[in-house]
Amino acid sequence: MKKFYKPDFSVLFKKIKGIQTPVKNDLLIALLDGEYHSERELIRLAKAQRHLGGHMGVVTLATMMSSLNNMLKSEYVEKRFIDDRLHYKISDNFVGLSRAAYNKFIFNLE
Repeated sequence: MKKFYKPDFSVLFKKIKGIQTPVKNDLLIALLDGEYHSERELIRLAKAQRHLGGHMGVVTLATMMSSLNNMLKSEYVEKRFIDDRLHYKISDNFVGLSRAAYNKFIFNLE
């Protein structure tokens, strides 16, 4: 049987699947397209899901993204200023792996 991922990627795959915080899962699912998303867009998404009781701001979002980088890999979530606004995206190196983790996770729920 061939290994499709390097051992480092299989550990990361398990860590992604092991995220238990619903708001972090929703944010990562929103970032799966590999495009930059603005802070405002991600905050609206989190508030709409009501995981934090509607209380989410810039500091909470930045803390969550930093937490994801600390938990998964230091360059997992990238941030960039576009038109003087902060935008986030999953690093190109990890988009495919993240999609695989969430696709498997979604199908296991059904």
